[in-house]
Amino acid sequence: MNPAPLQVSTVFASPIVTARLPQAGTLNRELRTLFLAREAEGDRYRKSDRTPTEQVNIFESSFDLFSWPDAPIQKLRTFCLDALSRTVMQLNDFSPEQLKRLATVKLEVDCWFHITRFGGYIGNHTHPMASWSGVYCVCPGETPAAYPHSGLLRFPDARPCANMYVDPGNVRMRAPYDFGGVNYRLEAGLLLLFPSYLAHEATAFFGRDERITVAFNCSFSMPAGGGAFGY
Repeated sequence: MNPAPLQVSTVFASPIVTARLPQAGTLNRELRTLFLAREAEGDRYRKSDRTPTEQVNIFESSFDLFSWPDAPIQKLRTFCLDALSRTVMQLNDFSPEQLKRLATVKLEVDCWFHITRFGGYIGNHTHPMASWSGVYCVCPGETPAAYPHSGLLRFPDARPCANMYVDPGNVRMRAPYDFGGVNYRLEAGLLLLFPSYLAHEATAFFGRDERITVAFNCSFSMPAGGGAFGY
């Protein structure tokens, strides 16, 4: 008798989307110059209230970055929000009519920049009250040979008990069924988009220069007749 066929289902999946800004060098140089100048002005552009997430040796700007009129900021905003819109459209499988209505949805965005210097890191955290989050890399900073894990963007496994017991029956399961965190080494011009519920952290940075990133959170305000989106 032939064995019964097995049907494997993938559940609890989380998307992480990457996009690259073409010819990002000029824009990133402009952003770096602007951000270092704003950092030098001190409290005027620093986030005024203390963040609940553990941060060490990091300058964190106010959360209104995408509202700044500076041309480099607006170029970056266009790139990031265009990538987000295409991600939302694709992953929600919107119909042509829903795509038209999506243009009427109000998008709320908080955006800020980080400048991280030697020894700086950000503890594990999520972004509540948002559906999507993003990180854009302006300058990844140096990765010293002695510190290969310097300045990584790390996503711990979202299933906290996945590796509670390891034996030969599960130790070599192939992706996406394996377990363990996912690390991204940021590169200049790289954008990562991910659901805001995914916990993440920035590992300690040991470069002699600086690591500069832009982060943002997005939420969509449902207009009248929001049932057209299945909401």
